Amino acid sequence: MVHIIAVKHLKNFMDNNPSYCECLKAWVSIVSKCNWEKPQDMVVEFGTKAVDLLGKKDKKKTTVSCNRVVFDIKGNHLRIIAKYQFHPKLEKSRLYLCWIGTHKDYDKICDKNEQYDINMFN
Repeated sequence: MVHIIAVKHLKNFMDNNPSYCECLKAWVSIVSKCNWEKPQDMVVEFGTKAVDLLGKKDKKKTTVSCNRVVFDIKGNHLRIIAKYQFHPKLEKSRLYLCWIGTHKDYDKICDKNEQYDINMFN
């Protein structure tokens, strides 16, 4: 099972953006029933067009995982950045919501290279 940390932020976003309520509720319903053990499980669940595993280059130009994922929701109109943790022995995973916004807003944070460490829910 996946435990979504900070669901209240999704609810606040839905209150302020009612046109996204149905798709976010559907996303929460699907995610909460999943049993992910590794990052690729998220990709398998939603597809390569709806999930981007974030990684950035280290000093040796090697891609290093930052344990973050971007979910593209409602035909890529909405994006969620979350940090993930897997606990296979406990059969639990955690998604810590880091950011939620429109695709246009996501492009702005990418232009600043903030997608790897942004956390709007402190």
